[in-house]
Amino acid sequence: MAADPLIELRDVNKYYGELHVLQDIDLTVGKGEVVVVIGPSGSGKSTLCRAINRLETIRSGTILLDGRPLPDEGRELARLRADVGMVFQSFNLFAHKTVLQNVTLGQVKVRRTGKAKAEEKALALLDRVGVAGQADKYPAQLSGGQQQRVA
Repeated sequence: MAADPLIELRDVNKYYGELHVLQDIDLTVGKGEVVVVIGPSGSGKSTLCRAINRLETIRSGTILLDGRPLPDEGRELARLRADVGMVFQSFNLFAHKTVLQNVTLGQVKVRRTGKAKAEEKALALLDRVGVAGQADKYPAQLSGGQQQRVA
């Protein structure tokens, strides 16, 4: 078990009709830990991520974030979603905005962060994923892998 757990799944089950997609999932992810989930198409990877983000409901089990159950709805869930990022398989960047503009948009519009502070944070994040040098480019000027890292 990870020291100082951030995300904990305990006996999580998810069904689509009769199809049992997530079966008795137990997972603990510690703060600062990087976890990679791999598996064949249709094995439940995206469903697992969507359940953690409360974009999918689970039939049974418990999902804890920082020791507390995920909120079901309302403002508390909205606050959670404002702090949790998820890159979907079919990610979309705004084609008419630069990489930097795409990354700062949520910070400025949703979090009400000042432009300078948002750009500073965005550049640090872009550097972290190896695309800081692409900040002034548009999505069409990037490879698919670069676009996904920006997203």
